[in-house]
Amino acid sequence: MLRFKLSFLFLIGFLAISFSSQGQANVSADAKKYQSLVKKADIHENGFITVHKSDTKLWLEIPDSIMGRDLLIGSRVEEISSTRNAVAGQMMHNPIMVRFSQDDKAVYLHLMDTENQMDDNDPIGISFDRNNMQTVMHAFKIEARNIKNKASVIDVTKLFNSQIPKISPFGGASLGKSISEVTKTISARAYPENVEIVTQMGFAGKRKSFMCSMQRSIVLLPKEPMQARLSSPLIGYYDEPKKELSSNFMDAKSYAFIKRWRIEAKNEDIEGHKNGELVEPKKPIVFYVDNSIPEKWKGYIKAGIEDWQNAFEAIGFKNAIIAKDYPVNDSLFYANDFTNSCFRYVTTEKANAMGLHWIDPRSGEILQGDVLFYHNVISKLYQWRFAQTAAVDPAIRGDKNEVEEKVIGDLIRYAAAHEIGHTLGLKHNYRASYAYPVDSLRSATFTKKYGTAASIMDYARNNYIAQPKDKGVSLTPPILGIYDYFSIKWAYEPIYSASCPQEEETVLNQWIADLSKDDMYLFGTKNGMGDGTLDPSVLTESLGDDVVKAGKYGVANIKVIMENLIAWTATEKDSERDLDTMYAAVVKQYNRYLKHAEARLGGMFEFDITNETHPDEFVAVSRDKQKEALDFIMNELLTQYDWMNTSDFSARMGSLDQDIMISQGKTIKGLIDRAVLVRMFTCSNRSSDPYYVSEYLGDLTEKLFEVSKKKQSTNWLRNMQAEYVKALQKMLDEKSTDGGHPFNNVVMADIQAELLAIKTLANKNTEKGNESVRKHFSYLNFILK
Repeated sequence: MLRFKLSFLFLIGFLAISFSSQGQANVSADAKKYQSLVKKADIHENGFITVHKSDTKLWLEIPDSIMGRDLLIGSRVEEISSTRNAVAGQMMHNPIMVRFSQDDKAVYLHLMDTENQMDDNDPIGISFDRNNMQTVMHAFKIEARNIKNKASVIDVTKLFNSQIPKISPFGGASLGKSISEVTKTISARAYPENVEIVTQMGFAGKRKSFMCSMQRSIVLLPKEPMQARLSSPLIGYYDEPKKELSSNFMDAKSYAFIKRWRIEAKNEDIEGHKNGELVEPKKPIVFYVDNSIPEKWKGYIKAGIEDWQNAFEAIGFKNAIIAKDYPVNDSLFYANDFTNSCFRYVTTEKANAMGLHWIDPRSGEILQGDVLFYHNVISKLYQWRFAQTAAVDPAIRGDKNEVEEKVIGDLIRYAAAHEIGHTLGLKHNYRASYAYPVDSLRSATFTKKYGTAASIMDYARNNYIAQPKDKGVSLTPPILGIYDYFSIKWAYEPIYSASCPQEEETVLNQWIADLSKDDMYLFGTKNGMGDGTLDPSVLTESLGDDVVKAGKYGVANIKVIMENLIAWTATEKDSERDLDTMYAAVVKQYNRYLKHAEARLGGMFEFDITNETHPDEFVAVSRDKQKEALDFIMNELLTQYDWMNTSDFSARMGSLDQDIMISQGKTIKGLIDRAVLVRMFTCSNRSSDPYYVSEYLGDLTEKLFEVSKKKQSTNWLRNMQAEYVKALQKMLDEKSTDGGHPFNNVVMADIQAELLAIKTLANKNTEKGNESVRKHFSYLNFILK
């Protein structure tokens, strides 16, 4: 059995202190000393560790039985005066695992290494001990001994009245100087398995001073960890990395345990569960819903939490996850008690939501989860829904405060379920939307069954592909997708025949192999972070398996929205602000379609599991598909000004010329970003049908400059041409940090050749056309010098 090694002898050697040498006199003296210390405290709380607190001091009374036990120390913000660095409820860092040890003078707090592991019986363990001495974070003088309870009392005031960087709820933020005058311990609570300490702290920052109440949790971990489940790159779970050193293999063996809750049948129900009976787990997951959440939204949030019940029922567990209100008039309920998982409301202007969890690092067991739901995320959900579906759905049009409650409520439910997925251990799966054929998303039958993506853990919002003439089409994500049901099965279904994680592997891998021919079960964030920089099937905010076709449908809807934007958003009160906000949201949505198409350029699909459906691990996007993407992007850039900048908008919002030209310039620079060209260079070397960088640049130049022969040169066209030339020239001028990278030797030559061709073109046009055209090409010549 693997366990964490300790390289210090006194952890074991001094778990108990002997008082026999001095006899009864010393015992009596210790008892008096203990009583004297206890009298200094005003508050006493009994738990697995007893706490004593006065106005200025905090003591922990640690039983000898806790020495050597695995503990967690974690931290969160309880209250704060400024949300610049964090918000109430936030925990930026994972807890650290520690142990206490003692000798006859002091108690020591050790930071445990939770990554490196070794079998106790392995002969190389002697060397492992010498090279993995555990860190002593703090040493505390023993202030007194409770002889009756065999416990040591230590003063931890200084420790908890300071910022502990390793568990700071502020992450790596620089907070400024601590204000000692306002720092004090506010409260200390003790429970059977945890201690909760709240400290008031002040910081004088460079920009702004602020106050906060910081909560620290000391948590007793179970003696026997939950049986871990090994991670796999084929399915998306957060994991806890491990390294095993062994004399049985030459290199350190790296692996990871997935993060998941302990969901298991009661002892008396195990046989029934094995036989397919629906049983309740020993300990369900309970989320308490913040009482500060507006009442009209609570029901939707509870529904989003409990939507995951369906996936657990599919593996034989009923009521595995439950939503409850914060108890009212219950003096024993403390939301920040480590044993409580909460869905928290954050009243800031930030538009965000996040699902967090704390784990037992020995096994990956999730011990507690939290969702932070920021106030402005509701407005963001509305903006997405409007920009993506207003052309099709009248229910989302108009003043957002007057939109039907259920429409907004369903969006909140979706966001709640998504964040709860993270607290269950699930990562994003950005490939889930790529599993659906584009035209299937125009089908009422298909979308009502499958929604917009195969997983709610994708960033696939609302159905921007459905067209106004499509009737009965579902416009929103699924409550849970097919992938979500499978991912819960893969992580949480017990494999009763296995006695260790390694014995589960064959079964788990077979579950994946059985479904690997169906793209609805594929995972996709390993080699893509949602922006398509590595795999064009792994995109955020994207729908369907063809980004160009989907983009064309999306643009068609954007044009309908733009034609009606004033009528659908402007109200008498704050009309200009609402119009400006929604205009920005619609333009941002439009630009996403261009970025999705850009991901095809040099794109390389990667499949971690290969079979007859996906026979190759790497598949380059074909030359024709890349050219189709470029055609789509350039056609939009060369025509968007005609419909995006109308006189109606100019009359209400002022000229949009500058905004449009800045946006177009960014798109052009994105098309020749170094990362895109490196990607195309790499892809062309792996493809049987390559789209070489030289051809790509030639196509770009032709599309940008040949249009001048067919259409009148305009400010927006000249701006794109100039941005293109400047970006190429800058890339050529800058010294690369990649040394002898083939890209520098091959692609830079293509860039130089293209610039020479543009220079020739500019020279020919310097004396032609009207004055504006001549000045423009003269300027391009100036850049090219």
